[in-house]
Formats: sequence, C-alpha cells, structure tokens
Amino acid sequence: MARLASQLQEEVTCPICMDILQDPVTIDCGHNFCLQCISQVGKSSENIQCPLCKLSVSKSTFRPNKLLASLAEKIRTMDPSDIQAEKEDSRCQRHKEKLHYFCEQDEAFLCVVCRDSKDHKTHNVTLIDEAAQNYKVQIESQAQDLGQKDKKIIEEKKRGEGAIWAFRAQVDLEKLKILEEFKLLRQRLDEEESFLLSRLDWLEQQGAKQLKQYVTVTEKQLNSLRKLTKSLKIRLQSPSIELLKDIKDALSRGKEFEFLNPNPVPEDLEKKRSEAKSRHETIIKTLTELKDNMNAEGKRDKSAFVNSLNKEERESWSLLQKNNSVLSTSVPVTLDKSSADPDLTFSQDLKKVTLYIVAGKASNRQAKPRPFYPFHCVRGSPGLSSGRQVWEAEIQGPSGGACIVGVATELARGSQIQNVNEQSYIWALRISPSGCQPFTNCKAQESLQVCLKKVGVYVNYDCGEVVFYDAITRKHIYTFQTSFDGKVFPLFGLQVACSHITLSP
Repeated sequence: MARLASQLQEEVTCPICMDILQDPVTIDCGHNFCLQCISQVGKSSENIQCPLCKLSVSKSTFRPNKLLASLAEKIRTMDPSDIQAEKEDSRCQRHKEKLHYFCEQDEAFLCVVCRDSKDHKTHNVTLIDEAAQNYKVQIESQAQDLGQKDKKIIEEKKRGEGAIWAFRAQVDLEKLKILEEFKLLRQRLDEEESFLLSRLDWLEQQGAKQLKQYVTVTEKQLNSLRKLTKSLKIRLQSPSIELLKDIKDALSRGKEFEFLNPNPVPEDLEKKRSEAKSRHETIIKTLTELKDNMNAEGKRDKSAFVNSLNKEERESWSLLQKNNSVLSTSVPVTLDKSSADPDLTFSQDLKKVTLYIVAGKASNRQAKPRPFYPFHCVRGSPGLSSGRQVWEAEIQGPSGGACIVGVATELARGSQIQNVNEQSYIWALRISPSGCQPFTNCKAQESLQVCLKKVGVYVNYDCGEVVFYDAITRKHIYTFQTSFDGKVFPLFGLQVACSHITLSP
C-alpha cells in the first residue's frame, strides 16, 4: 500500500516545483503542471515550449485537470509516514536514525549510533557518498578492463576462425593434390584413392563443425562478458545505496572473469590431417617399388584411422560412408597466357610465370596501360562461380620488389586499377621482403609482419571467403569476408625483373 501511495505521489508531483500539484493543468503535449508554475515559463510570450518534451504549445490551450486536482488533494491529506514507509531502508531499522555511513568490512549502512557501537567502532567506516565515489572509480576501472578483455576475445576469435579456415584450406589442398596424383595410377588404386579422399572429406566436415563449435563457445563467453559489463555500467548510474549493494560481489565477478579460449583446431583433428597428408606423401615417394604392397598398406592405414576415432567420430565417418558423400573439390590452377602482360613468360606446363622485361618495350607498355599497375599480371584458370578453389604459390627472385597473389573479377579491356570505382573487384596480398599487406578495391589493410616465400589461397565462393595462409608454416595470415558478384579468377602479379611465381599442385 505504501508503495502504491508513493507511486501516486510521483504522478501528482509538478516537474517544475517538485511539489504536489496546485491547480493542475494539462497542456497540448499531455504533460501536467501547476498552473502558476507553467504560467511562469515564457512570461512574455503566448507560445512556450514544454519543459519536458520541448513541444511548442499555446498558453491559451491550458486545460484544468479536475481529476488530477482531486487526486492531488487526497494525496496531500495522507499521513506522510504512510507514503514514506517504503523508504524505511534509508533509516536504521534499529535506531530509526538516518543512514549516513557505510562499513567496508560488513558492507552495511550505518547510522551515527551504529557507527559508534562496538560492532563497528574498529571498522573502516566512511560516509555513504564517499564510499560510493571510491567504488565508482573501481567500477569504471573494471569496466575499462572488461572492455579490453572484450577486444582481446574478439581478436582471439578472429584468429581462431582464421586458423580453422586455413585448416580447411589445407584439407582441400590435400584433396586437390591427391586427385592430381591419382590420375596417373591404375584402376587397382581406386579403392585407396576413395579412402583418402573420404578421410579428407570427413576432416573438412570436422573443420566446419569445429568452426561452428568455436564460434558458439566464444560468442557465449562474449555475451557473458557483455552482460557483466552492462550490469556494472547500470550500477554506475544508480543511486549510491543501490550502487553499493553487494558491490564486492559484483566487482569480484568482473575480476574473476577469464576468457577460456578453446583450441580452434584440436590436436587430435590436426593430427588426423597430418596423418592423412603423411600417408599420401608416403605413397607418392614409394609408389614405384611398393605397387604390389599398396593394397595391404591401405588396409592397415584404414584400420588405424578408424580405430583412432571415438564413438561419435566413428558414427559420423560411417554416415559419410553410408551416404557415399563426395564434397565438391576444385581442380588444379594453371596460368592463362591469353590474359597475361606481354613481359611475362611461362613454363610449358603453365605452372610458372617469370617477369622478363625486354629493352625497347617501354613505349608499348605506356601505350597499353596495365590493369594492375605497377604489377605485370596474369590470370589463373579456371575461374570460379561456385564451390571452392585452392592453390599454393611459391615466390622467388631478386629482393626489393613486391608481388600480388589473390583473386579478382574480370576487368573490361584497357581499364586500370586506378579508374575502377565499382564494388570490390580484387582481394589479394601484396607480398614484399618486409612483410605483406591485404588490400581490396585499392584499399590497403594493416601491414602484417609476415615474410612469405610460399602462400596458400583458399576461395569458398558460396561463403564469400578468401583465405590466405603460409604454405610452409601452415599458419593463417588473413581472411577476406565478402560476397562475389560474378565470376572470379586467380590473380598473380610481379614487379621486379627476373622474379617468378610457381604454382602447386
């Protein structure tokens, strides 16, 4: 009842004088004021602004509110103790004195009598407002710390997702190599080929599953952190008493928060990928002399792989086998001579490109501008309009210059990179001896202190992902997240004479 009375009193309180309404009037915007109070606003003008909502209203439209006047009169005749009953907690329940102090040890609000009692005489006691101010500083500091943790988690999450994408790229690359190599094998190797590809299919599925799990776990922790931060910020805006309630418990939750960063790619999964890669490399190395033993070795490998799976993994593997599922796999990339800069030369298998500038060609190059100046570029083949594609490019040659590796849309003949202002049409790494720099649509991103000799590129057209990884260390470098509008092609560019790029597989 006391709470209802208090709420009613708030309803009949004038926002200007903060007292119970006298001769209440309602203005055009619907707000209520004492007639005298609102009449004092803008004395010299017939039109005024509502003090609450700033809406322009006319003094001639003030309407007496008889119902509110009656309610205000009833509230005025009520016993003040009835209205203030709900605020008893602002007074000492034991001594009925007003609470002025806060005991640090007991986290208790004290009146002057409590402060001098033997229970609190030896404790650290401060004025409530002083204690609140001290804790405000701690809350602000902790909120900042939590904000930094939030940023670090986002960075770790981004790195973790990139590592999983790089893992999936490497799985896809192994599939690509196996397909290329097994084209040379006889029919007797079909069973082995099917097994190795299926294992990598399964690993790719596990990579996708791991990505989902990783994002779920990190997002959950982010949400928990943000809720905690929000609660602290709300507490900052609260009255001192509300701010100090259970303050140590609130602060301890913030201090104890730690980001439990899950391993993006579990060792067991990485081990299975390494085992698959090691297996097919062993087959390539020993193929000539071990053809007769391939079937036996294959059976032992299958048995070891299946036996290494736990129950859940074995079920997913069995389901993959039962459905005979074969995920789409890209084909090896070659260089498209028809799209090449005239200063580029190619190996017979179209896997290697070299920049070889002949004296006397300068005028020709100036007459026909290069689309990706200052780089001498060539497209890769095939282009991609769906599915996935992966390749690795080894970079060699004189130091001091740069090259680019990535993907691009097809530019109109004769157009230049500086003259294109449309939607992003290139996603690439600019690689130099000092590091590398992701860039798209002529907009360079932050420089990365990564020295690359061999770079892997993984394109997932349907997901809008372009992933770069170090093909030697197998570490993720950078991921573009975009959406493709039309066909995209691998792109390679050289800047320094006698430098070259070699593709694999």
